[in-house]
Amino acid sequence: MRFIKYCLLALVIAFPAAAQENLHLGSLSWAITSGDGENGDLDFDVDATALTGEYFVSEKVSLGITFEDYEEQYDFYADNDLCETDSLQLGVAYHARRANILAGTGKGYSVGIRSDDRSTDCRDDNGFASSDDETTEYIDFKYDRGLGNGLTFRAYLLTDIDDFLDDREIGLGLTKIFGDQIGISALYAISESTEYSFDVDSSVFEVSASFYF
Repeated sequence: MRFIKYCLLALVIAFPAAAQENLHLGSLSWAITSGDGENGDLDFDVDATALTGEYFVSEKVSLGITFEDYEEQYDFYADNDLCETDSLQLGVAYHARRANILAGTGKGYSVGIRSDDRSTDCRDDNGFASSDDETTEYIDFKYDRGLGNGLTFRAYLLTDIDDFLDDREIGLGLTKIFGDQIGISALYAISESTEYSFDVDSSVFEVSASFYF
């Protein structure tokens, strides 16, 4: 599997580094997402929830897992079409430099590989139903910048490996730490892709709560 090869490659190129003060070892996050988009001439609404975990196996390498429930609600004039997706995402990232998220200081740069295994079921008011399973591999680039007082800015680019930069998602967000371990994040993201010769565009707003350890 290509994903496993990428994981092994990231682990090989990672090198040990001295522990930096106050850098977190991992995190657990719960996110709620809402937005809308266009699929060809059709409009749809987006709602999603996700549980994400991240753990640093070394100072430079982190592993991630996400469980996501994703819904797209279409309005076909008289018929409503609801598509529900269950997603399991596994990823590995190499951090050339890390920002101090807990303190809101420093800068961070990372590149990662992610495998997204999705199962989608669609149905409309007339009883028509369809299902689809697919696995997609992505590469993502992240930039973090501490703004002080536990506040950190993040920008990222996520793109399909097979359709590099043609299928993409771009996001901007802020994370604020409260106390020593609790973070609240707000993120805005736009995405563009092509499905069955149709252009699909969407924009979403995400709010998440995280526990850092």
